[in-house]
Amino acid sequence: MAGAPRNAEFYTIIRGAVVSLGESTIAERNEIYHCARQIIVNFDNFNDSIAVHRKTQKTEEIEEVLALVETEYRSRQAQIISSHGPTPLAPQLVMDVGLVPNPELDIVPDTQSHERTALFLKNIGAGGTVSIVKILIQLALLPLMAHLLGPKEFGVYALAVPVVAFLAVIADGGVGLSLARDRANAPEVWSTAFWVLMLSGLMLSVVVVTSGYLLSLASSEPQLNSLMLILAMSFPFLSLSVLPVARLTRSGNLVACATADFASTVAGAACAVGLGMMGFGAMSLAFQFLIGYIVRAVILNLYAFERPAAIFRPSAMLSHLSSGGILMGGRVADLACRSGESLLFGNAFGAGTLGAYNFANQVPRFLFEAFSNPSWSALYAHSLNEQHERLLQIYYKVCRLMAFVTFPTAAVLTAASPEILAHVLGPSWEQAGVFLRILAPGYALSITASMGTALLLALNANLTFFFTTVFLGIGRVAAVAAGHYLPAWQSVWLVTVSNIIYAVVVCSFVVRVADARFVSIAKEIAGSFIASLVSGAVCWGILKLVGGGFVVLCAAILAAALCYFAAMFAIEGKNLKNEFTFLRSAMAGIIKKDR
Repeated sequence: MAGAPRNAEFYTIIRGAVVSLGESTIAERNEIYHCARQIIVNFDNFNDSIAVHRKTQKTEEIEEVLALVETEYRSRQAQIISSHGPTPLAPQLVMDVGLVPNPELDIVPDTQSHERTALFLKNIGAGGTVSIVKILIQLALLPLMAHLLGPKEFGVYALAVPVVAFLAVIADGGVGLSLARDRANAPEVWSTAFWVLMLSGLMLSVVVVTSGYLLSLASSEPQLNSLMLILAMSFPFLSLSVLPVARLTRSGNLVACATADFASTVAGAACAVGLGMMGFGAMSLAFQFLIGYIVRAVILNLYAFERPAAIFRPSAMLSHLSSGGILMGGRVADLACRSGESLLFGNAFGAGTLGAYNFANQVPRFLFEAFSNPSWSALYAHSLNEQHERLLQIYYKVCRLMAFVTFPTAAVLTAASPEILAHVLGPSWEQAGVFLRILAPGYALSITASMGTALLLALNANLTFFFTTVFLGIGRVAAVAAGHYLPAWQSVWLVTVSNIIYAVVVCSFVVRVADARFVSIAKEIAGSFIASLVSGAVCWGILKLVGGGFVVLCAAILAAALCYFAAMFAIEGKNLKNEFTFLRSAMAGIIKKDR
């Protein structure tokens, strides 16, 4: 043992509990650690000054013991792996050559691991499909609602959006993600969480109604009162969805979440169009928001409702409130930094340039997050139930998947975004195309690296997650603040540098916290990186040599796509074939099982 703990009794008990599990998952060990922490939290007579000092001392001792026990467990597992070799994801994913980590692994089939892998793929497939469908619905809905409502009604609704959007982000207090890690299923924890969330939802509703009254006075728009009243009714339903999502995430059933999201999007869109045609104006958009949350809450509770007990003991969920507070702090910090970023950029370069910059930011986020959000959720849910080494193999594959999707997209945007925006939106958006050309590569790297934050949260590295989020926000704010001394395009380049540094920092923390290998991450994304460089160069070369006409632009994008796949097969042909075979067999198994 590297060093004796201060409390040998704690060490003996907790180490014995962990050892008794054998080869355990992260979630199983976290359950033991959580119970140990709860003993200290429920320490009696905490009003006495001596007892408070003892409680603080015991808290420090228990954290020292937990860190030591976890370190010893990982060391034992590393020794076992080094002597017997790890068990990778699936037998079809043995990579003999090319840019893939651990090609020497001897794979032993494991039925249970196959089932978990199939569930993981099912979650990604369902989440990704629903994300794409939601985007298509929103794209179709936007011009239709603009035609039905007109600019004035959209403007009234826009006054309500900032307050409601901000409160919706912080509504669950981050408790949902924390509770998904809880395996004890203690009634006092989950029942207390239910009442806390419902109370929070009602309080937020009051805040929204009050803000509506104040906004109506400030803007001379009396319609805002009724508009905000409708929006306020959605927050209790938002709170009702938090615990079912936590239970479904814990069980790994994200297909149910995707089903609820799809149904709520369709129902909300149908409501908006119907009411818009009936002349309800901005209220149709408010009812879209409300109906979406009602439908989502109903479906999620049909899947995973558990009747709460008449228990309200906040001390039982202090650890979840603490973790949730850190996560919520990260969200608030991100929103604050983005607001500061826009404010500084607008002050430095004017409203027109700010509009081009915001549009250039939204395009890659819009495109990439359609794939990254379901992948992140599936990885987080899988992290709660998977063994450590196999989890790392899956994490590498998720990074590979994200790079496979985002890198070539970024390459085409870098090569052709000015021409694309000129044809789609007109020549007035040329500056946005220049900004998009600069921002796209940084977004692709940061979105791919952000998959590691799912591991950080699953491993209870909440503060690390918080600091990486704040680090990125401060870096972007500092980059645009430099715009008072630099041209706009150079300031945008600094934003891209901030995104790249963020990607490196997140990967470094994943290496440190989750024992991942930086070289393995780099190998997984290297093939897509090289192939994307080739495809981007081909696209750029065609546009420079032939011109930027619409037909030429389409041909250049098509040529870039063909070159990307050709380069990928040249670099990792056999690996791609093995992965395709595995995916086909896994999907066939899923379809057969569902039947």
